Amino acid sequence: MEHTRIGILNLMKDKIETNHNFEHVLKNKDVELIFYYSATRYNDRVLAPEITSTMKPLNLIEVKQLDGFIITGSPVEQLDFAQVTYNQEINNLLDQLDELNIPQLYVCWGAMAALNHFYQIRKNILPHKTFGVYQNNIINDSCFLKDIKNEFPAPHARYAEMNHQDLDFNSELETKAISENGLLTLVESTTRPQTFVFSHLEYPQSGLDDEYHREMNSGKVPEAFPANNYYSPIDHHPMFTWKETQKQFFSNWLNCVTETKLIKS
Repeated sequence: MEHTRIGILNLMKDKIETNHNFEHVLKNKDVELIFYYSATRYNDRVLAPEITSTMKPLNLIEVKQLDGFIITGSPVEQLDFAQVTYNQEINNLLDQLDELNIPQLYVCWGAMAALNHFYQIRKNILPHKTFGVYQNNIINDSCFLKDIKNEFPAPHARYAEMNHQDLDFNSELETKAISENGLLTLVESTTRPQTFVFSHLEYPQSGLDDEYHREMNSGKVPEAFPANNYYSPIDHHPMFTWKETQKQFFSNWLNCVTETKLIKS
């Protein structure tokens, strides 16, 4: 059987690192990953050769040939959606994916943008960034949480949250898991093959530490703080408590993409 082809629109700041993260969590000899960057975001900028040699500008015609698609997070969650320079490009892609009806995984800001576009769920800025590793409670069964225990650990890193009341009033959406501090972890559509994950389960062990140092060194985040519940009390090194959850979640999602492809063929 030919490879399962999954497209990934990488909107993160460190694109190469993010590519490596998804290559690691979706590693499978029968899976081909195609990485894209926003065509409109970079249409007047020169990109580094390591990006242009491993990624392509988003092409909606190519997307029609894919079996699944992922939109990553992006460091723009404090902006209104309309203020994001590539907002129209994202909306065009979302409409294309909806028409194709292939499995879609939306991560962090990608999940926010998709929930707003498809279901008009509002985005609220949090009083402060949620940043750390938290336990997450499973409140409804999900095939993507198969063989994952309740109160599973997962890293969260975001400045915004989708409006819970909007979600509760929408019969096409079901919240599957929430963090111990009451924030969204996993939401799914009940009518479309759409999964919205608000935890950065793709992060490696160093992910939150890298993000903290990026913010510290940028000079743009005056109140940057280290991640909660993350550093070992013994040697103060980052702990990888979500490693098994990461492996199982992405395995479950890959199985969904493969099964959907088999049904369609």
